[in-house]
Amino acid sequence: MKVIYKFLMVIFVIIIFSFIFLVFNYDLFNGNSIDVLFPSIIKFKEKNSAELTIVGDFLYEEPYYDALRHGEDNGLYFSRVKKFFSDDDLSIGNMEVVITDGNMELSGVGYSFCAPTFVGDQVIDLDMEVMSTANNHSNDRGLAGRISTYNYFKDNSDILPVGTYDENRDVTQNVILKNGIKFGFLSYTYGTNVAVSKDLRYSLGLYRDPDTGTITDEYKELIKNEVNALRDSVDVLIVMVHWGNEFTFTPNYEQESLANYFNELGVDIVIGNHSHCMQPIKWIHGEHDTLVYYSLGNFVSADHIVDRTGETFTNAYQLGLLSKLTVNKVDGVVSIDNIRSIPIVDYYDTNLRNFILIPFDEYSSDYEESHYLYKNNFNRNFISNTYESVIDAEFRNSVY
Repeated sequence: MKVIYKFLMVIFVIIIFSFIFLVFNYDLFNGNSIDVLFPSIIKFKEKNSAELTIVGDFLYEEPYYDALRHGEDNGLYFSRVKKFFSDDDLSIGNMEVVITDGNMELSGVGYSFCAPTFVGDQVIDLDMEVMSTANNHSNDRGLAGRISTYNYFKDNSDILPVGTYDENRDVTQNVILKNGIKFGFLSYTYGTNVAVSKDLRYSLGLYRDPDTGTITDEYKELIKNEVNALRDSVDVLIVMVHWGNEFTFTPNYEQESLANYFNELGVDIVIGNHSHCMQPIKWIHGEHDTLVYYSLGNFVSADHIVDRTGETFTNAYQLGLLSKLTVNKVDGVVSIDNIRSIPIVDYYDTNLRNFILIPFDEYSSDYEESHYLYKNNFNRNFISNTYESVIDAEFRNSVY
């Protein structure tokens, strides 16, 4: 009996050691992971993932401020979209107004924007993580406005402002670690409405030479150096860029050329804005794959009379794109998938009151017919046709 017992113990030990050997060496023999054989027992792959939410311009304008002055609840505006930001890992947008330091003229008109501090609080309460601060309104209150905006987010939140800098322009600080995935961020604009003096250009991400209005070799080299400064130290590199023409659904030659340049440099995601309407989402494939959002349009806006364009783009001005995607990191290899999107409607009634952002699938006939611009043919058909004609079907998957 003792002999049988010893024999069984030997067999048991052999089985255990054989299993351990198989676990650690299976991939050497078959080129596969052990989880192919024992998926429910053990997995050796290190897998991380992060959910991103991406929106466009936060462009605060006077009609919204006027509604608040008449007693409107400032918690109403984001109440129906906040769910998209509270269940993700990273939320990214473009801050197209500067925030006052208390000594600046407030304005939501005249293409010169300076917001009160409660606007910063709204953005913070929405649970944003990254805000681009490089756009054509970055110099509306000069260097003081850029510093005030940067400091407001830094002092009152965990939001990372990207694209404006103090005397130490160190892009290696533009890094966020989420779920074991390291994200790096850069941001550039074609220029500013109020020219930035030459001695202060270091304080703003520019991709054109302001003296020539063109993308010179010097500025391409600056972009390359900043991309290289981040590329090897992060898993995912995201560039936000303010580019293109306003009021067009189609990216121009400069946008496409710059997107290809970012692809050549190894950028993973390009997030574009400025057109005040949605533009296509595209993949650029090559030695490296780059996902490009040419423009997400306005997320926040409040202009019912867009005097620089006609009916189509006055209506498109009231419409932004919200997109979600998943970034995966498996054994050090990064991939992007599950890209989906939904139009967000900027609603306000015929009295320019009750401002609220509404996901398109919740945009009822009551909202549709009471929108200030319903008389301007801003309706569900316009929204649906615009979305389906601009955004390819592969990116129109449900965000829920």
